Amino acid sequence: MTTGPLVFYRTFMKTTNPSLLDVLEGIDFFQGFFREELAELLDAGEWSRADSGQRIITEGEIDLYMYVLVQGDVEVVLNEKIMAVLSSGDTFGEIGLMGGRRTAHVVARNECLLLAFNAERLNQLPLPLQIKFLKKILFTLFARLQKVNRRTWWDLPTQWR
Repeated sequence: MTTGPLVFYRTFMKTTNPSLLDVLEGIDFFQGFFREELAELLDAGEWSRADSGQRIITEGEIDLYMYVLVQGDVEVVLNEKIMAVLSSGDTFGEIGLMGGRRTAHVVARNECLLLAFNAERLNQLPLPLQIKFLKKILFTLFARLQKVNRRTWWDLPTQWR
């Protein structure tokens, strides 16, 4: 990531004027968390910024991060083809928490504000909060898988459905 995420974050906060907890409460992924839990997640997370065109995740690399896209849009790119466009409130890179190799590139479409979560820092959270966070990730991945399955199903020839 480029340097200066705090400058970008401060600009974002000045123009919109929410508290950090309010920002998180407005993101679907964080729905259902108590404010105290959000505060702990804020402490565990790392703010970063990506410029338009900047690669956030590189296919094949291994790291222990997942991201919540607080502001902006990113493209998920595989074999030079855009597989998905994600927007504010979406998450990506969840496989990184498990130490798996990245399966695609993720590139910023415009200036993005990200909240990154590292597996090691998440493991230091209270166990009930870890479980709640991981359940949110599971629900997100299930929803994504269902969407792919529906798209794949309808792409099949009629006689195979």
